[in-house]
Amino acid sequence: MKAILMSIRPEWCDLIIRGQKTIEVRKTRPKLETPFRAYIYCTRTASKEFNSDDRNWDVSAKVHGGWPGKMGRVIGEFTCNDIDRITPLTSSIPGNLEERILGSCLTPQQVEAYAGWKGRRLIDCRDAYCWHISNFKLYKKPVKLKDFWAIQPCTHRGDCCTCRRWDAEKLICRGEAFGIEHPPQSWCYVEDGR
Repeated sequence: MKAILMSIRPEWCDLIIRGQKTIEVRKTRPKLETPFRAYIYCTRTASKEFNSDDRNWDVSAKVHGGWPGKMGRVIGEFTCNDIDRITPLTSSIPGNLEERILGSCLTPQQVEAYAGWKGRRLIDCRDAYCWHISNFKLYKKPVKLKDFWAIQPCTHRGDCCTCRRWDAEKLICRGEAFGIEHPPQSWCYVEDGR
């Protein structure tokens, strides 16, 4: 069964953990029926506002047992129970966009800028999507990326012995699944039930 692995910045991860962020706004959506499982990869980089307070102290070590051990790891999972499509027309109706993005911790102006709607003709704009976060589970010990298996068709033809998907003990190709080495830019499909 397929699941999703998504990259989220530490400041947004913090808000998800606290239960304040219940919607994740993205430019794309998976071709999966809801509900589905999504794993959260906490990126290594954060905004300067997150990493230091007004005295320029490193606050990442003070939040939830210290972020340094969590950044660059999969910190938890949630169930995406719904995905709402938002369009540039959504933002043209007063109050409509605000209502749709209520749990995202973003302003309508931030969503419009992220989606690329500002200064564009309506015909040139793409939709954005509100992924609803429910049943969030924080892992006691963050998980490494290599413990997750990506789903991608095997395009290797020829000498299977040199392919990283080749299992020399079982003498078979592991086919579509392989360990993830780099985090996704936004999200990617992974095998569910790692």
